[in-house]
Order: sequence, then C-alpha cells, then structure tokens
Amino acid sequence: MRLRLAALLLMGLTGFASAEPVFPSPRPTIVSLDYCADQFVLALADREQILALSKDSERQFSHLRGRAAGIPKVRAAAEDVVALAPDVVVRSWGGDARALGLYQRFGIRTVQIGYANDVEGTGGLLREVAAAIGQGPRAEAILAAVPKPAAPSGRKALYVTPGGVSAGKDTMIASIMTHAGLENANTGSGWTSLPLESLVMDPPGLILAAFFGFDDDATDRWSVSRHPVMRRLMAKAQVIDMDEARVSCGGWFVADEAADIAAALEAAR
Repeated sequence: MRLRLAALLLMGLTGFASAEPVFPSPRPTIVSLDYCADQFVLALADREQILALSKDSERQFSHLRGRAAGIPKVRAAAEDVVALAPDVVVRSWGGDARALGLYQRFGIRTVQIGYANDVEGTGGLLREVAAAIGQGPRAEAILAAVPKPAAPSGRKALYVTPGGVSAGKDTMIASIMTHAGLENANTGSGWTSLPLESLVMDPPGLILAAFFGFDDDATDRWSVSRHPVMRRLMAKAQVIDMDEARVSCGGWFVADEAADIAAALEAAR
C-alpha cells in the first residue's frame, strides 16, 4: 500500500522536482532516520514537529531516549518516510543515501548531519540542524549551558572497551579527555588495539571504560580486554565508567561526559 502511494505521489509531483519546498508552518515537520539524528531532533524540535523517530530512539545507546516515549517510530525505508509527508528529513547515517534525491523530488528537504572530530565541532552541527528546522534560539540556549573545559590535571587516562579497542589521537574520545583535563595515555592515532605487553610494563593508573556489560553477546570473549592480565590491570587502576549513550554519537552532550569525568576525578582526590 505504501509503495503504491509513493509511486502515485512521485508521478504527481514529477513536474515540481525543481521547486523550492514551501513549509506549511513556521516550523517544519520532521522525520529522523537514525538514533544519532534523533538526539538533535529530540533536543531541538517542538514535539508537534516530530512526525517520527528512528526505531532505535528508545534504545539504551540513545542519549535522549526518555524524550522519545510516545513519539511514532519509522523504518528508514524511503516509502515509509514519503508516506508521512514530512517537510524535513534529518539523517546522520540512517537509510539509503540514494533516497535523498527522491525526497527532494517530493519537496522534502534533507538535513545531512556531518561528523565532528572534537568536542568543539559539535556546536556547529547543532546550529546547522536548528537552522533547518526553525529552532535557532533553542540551539543557542543548549550551547550556552555546555560545560567549559576543565583545567589540566596532569593525569593520563587510557580508554578501554570490552572489544579490546582503545582511542588514540584525533578521536572524539581524545577530545573528551582533553576537556576533562586529562592527557591520553594512548600515543597512537585513531582507533587502536590495546597493547597488552606495553601496559604490563607501564600499567595505567586511570582507565576510562565504556560499553562493558552493554552488549555482552556481541563481545569477543578472546579480546585483550577479557585477558586475565588486563583484568588485573583494571582492578588495580582507578576506573571511571563512561556513559555509553553520550559517546555513541558525536553530539554536544560529549562535553557533559567530559565534565562528569572531571567531577569524578575531583571527588576521588
């Protein structure tokens, strides 16, 4: 039924493919295609603007999952989205990128959220989405409340995940560490494997742990993080558990994660 509806709409609107969309109200209606896009929509939009969120919007890894309750959910399939007739589609990675041209043919604007390499870059993404959905002042209010970077503590931290993956330079995790007043103990670049032998020679005093117990079924039981030696190293170190929902997507809320890490360090003094 939805496929037939999409086909009929497409035939009827082909002649208007190049026309600029006209919003029926000052603030456009929205469909969000993935849980990263959901965070921006939930933070910025009025509830009546949101026609649907992604099916993952209430999952544990969705930061603003509490706000998603009661809002319709939709598959990221083009025919389902078109059937809702939104003014704007907001997307980070969800759905088929080839459908973006189809949405435009239906007069549906698409907002493609970019990727922020560091904490500072997240503010620009928030402002871009806000401008597209008529919520500029709300973005400024959110950003005004974002915590400032903590003073350098002189301490180093190692990021550890159950899959044995760590974060080196030029990653969002490294930027979070800097905002928390920490130095990154991982001197590599990008995402790296945990160097168990090196860690034995120079044990980490502080570990930032994320995703432990988050999805045990998907974790490799033979990963470095499951090794008895690594477990002993973690038992001897100060471990701060990160909020996985804050680091699953590159949004402004990563600054809140950095602030909480800094607060945990201060409380442990």
